Amino acid sequence: MITQRSTTRRAASVALATLLLSGLAGCSLLEANPAVPLSGIAACALGKTWNLDTAKLSEALTADLASRGIAAVVSTEGSQTFAWDLESRVVLTSDYTITSTTGAADQLVVLTDKHSGTSTGIAYINSEVAIPRNWDATGLNVTTESTLNGAVQEALPYTLVSTDIDDSVGLELTCDGGTLTTHQRGGEITLTWTS
Repeated sequence: MITQRSTTRRAASVALATLLLSGLAGCSLLEANPAVPLSGIAACALGKTWNLDTAKLSEALTADLASRGIAAVVSTEGSQTFAWDLESRVVLTSDYTITSTTGAADQLVVLTDKHSGTSTGIAYINSEVAIPRNWDATGLNVTTESTLNGAVQEALPYTLVSTDIDDSVGLELTCDGGTLTTHQRGGEITLTWTS
């Protein structure tokens, strides 16, 4: 009796193993689905490193300050790159300074806004909007200082709008060949990038 049960169990085990092996062999013949090709803005924007157009940034900041009644001369020196790979991963590398000058010669206010370091995250594109996620800006350093006739002021006379991308809101996008624009929803300015 014990021998018959052992034989029956062994036969069942062999049959099950054979069935599993045949099923796995069949799986090996299946081909992986090809990746869906990118289209629209995603095809234009992903897989590139974009460079911030600092002249257009200065123009946008000048216009924003004017809309608040502040007559300023704004310049931007340095660079920022926006590397956006085909898996939607983003690396923003910043090394630029915005300088805003206001006032008469005897009451000259110079506000400097320095951006240096790296931010990383993911930005998935859905139609004409990128949705940033998992943002890490711990590597980004932004310092703002204002001087009046060369002396550092304790309080800033005004502030510049944020020019840094984060994951607080979606990014409205346009992309046409070598030019990309990003506009944070509800934001005051549009950033222009070239590849």
